[in-house]
Amino acid sequence: MKVALQMSHKISTREPEREAKYHIAMQKFRSHALALSLALQISLPTHALELPDLGEASRLTLSEAHEDRIGREIMRQIRDSGEYLDDPVLVEYLNGLGERLAAASSEPGRLFELFPVQDASINAFALPGGYIGVHTGLIAAARNESELAGVLAHEISHVTQKHIARIVDAQKSSGLASLVGLAIAILAARSSPEAAQAAIITTQAMSIQNQLDFTREHEREADRAGLQILSAAGFSPQGMGTFFERLQAQGRLYENNAPAYLRTHPLTFERIADIQNRLASLPYRQFSDSLEFALVRARVQAAAGEARDALHEFEAKVRDQPTAAAWYGLSQANLRVGEMDQAARALDAAISLSAPSTLFDLARAELALARGQAALAAQFSGAALGKNSTYRPLAYVHVKALLRDDKAQQALDFLNQRQRIWVSDATLFALKAQAHQALGQRAESFLAQAEAYALADRTGAAIEQLQMAQRLGKADFYTLSIIDARMRELRERQQEETQRRQAKQ
Repeated sequence: MKVALQMSHKISTREPEREAKYHIAMQKFRSHALALSLALQISLPTHALELPDLGEASRLTLSEAHEDRIGREIMRQIRDSGEYLDDPVLVEYLNGLGERLAAASSEPGRLFELFPVQDASINAFALPGGYIGVHTGLIAAARNESELAGVLAHEISHVTQKHIARIVDAQKSSGLASLVGLAIAILAARSSPEAAQAAIITTQAMSIQNQLDFTREHEREADRAGLQILSAAGFSPQGMGTFFERLQAQGRLYENNAPAYLRTHPLTFERIADIQNRLASLPYRQFSDSLEFALVRARVQAAAGEARDALHEFEAKVRDQPTAAAWYGLSQANLRVGEMDQAARALDAAISLSAPSTLFDLARAELALARGQAALAAQFSGAALGKNSTYRPLAYVHVKALLRDDKAQQALDFLNQRQRIWVSDATLFALKAQAHQALGQRAESFLAQAEAYALADRTGAAIEQLQMAQRLGKADFYTLSIIDARMRELRERQQEETQRRQAKQ
């Protein structure tokens, strides 16, 4: 993908790829307030968020290169935090939606990466470098696709309007330590008001609260730009208005437990009025939700909460309104609790009520794999790839099925063919490591795993894999030469990373 690359377990396809989520990295502030204080006043410890050097005082404007470096570092820590949702189906859908919206923005050539976060709260956030996190709670709560698209358009606008860069630029007279503290506080506010408050309390160099208030002034600008994107992308612009109005009403009813989006994106009456005035000048547009949106939302809902509770909820849904999405959700819920026969029947019911969908093809393969029918799973996924060869979740399942069916060489051949197209897909490299291992090709396995780690910006882990390959020494001259060359490259990268960290101390 060009905009919004796949970040799921494939670790992300953007070069030099990233992945994961910031909400989680920020949660470390809650349990390590003292460490955060030291980070802001001295230097950032390894277990806290480590922001790259923003440069000399004479060039403190946050360039795209600096933004990208900060974003990659945050994403690396998010990947290691545990709350990044490793579901390629959600990643594929979110990035497809994000690509459509980004193409209609003021920077259609800008790269974005959208990723799901396992969090029931209704929230989304933008990070430096074009990373946008989407809570599963937001997907589950959206009543239609235009509502979800409206929130994402708003977040994309925070990036295209260069809000974080503008705030940092406004503090040119502050020292680097203060700017690091400011960046942490801004990022923390996007995820958790509590984390932001911790940053504010422990920052001694400047008044962060004023700067957070300044960032909230950007919300109206993001609303205006977001509405333009939403409309230009063909969605119903009214979706943004109805979603915000519903959140505002919910916030009034449950003031002490208002949606997270209201706390991180304060929704004032002035903002609502501004949105309504702009909507009044736009023609009403009816937008029909895609089948993929309905199925993805059901998938998220089926994976939420306790497994048995989700199952009962979808049993009630198919009784009240037996749509294809409801039956698909019931199938996913049954699969989650291990009821394979019921999952198969529900999936058949969903397929009978709907137009064809690649998600149904994927579900058949996933169900067969869960039942231990690896050969059948490979057959299903292979046939589906013949119809849609660009759908990555199918490719991943196909390789897993081949490996489980003891067809490692076939899996490796398939991976080599796919890597000609998806050259920077970390998941493919991780699967390739498994295939080489199954074939007894240990050096090649270490090399492939090293590439997977390198794409996730885990340079140290990548070097360890290469060291094991070198110690093994059992590979042809060509492979050993590649291992040696990659070792030199990664050591240079590691040295540069170390120098940047030392420069901040």
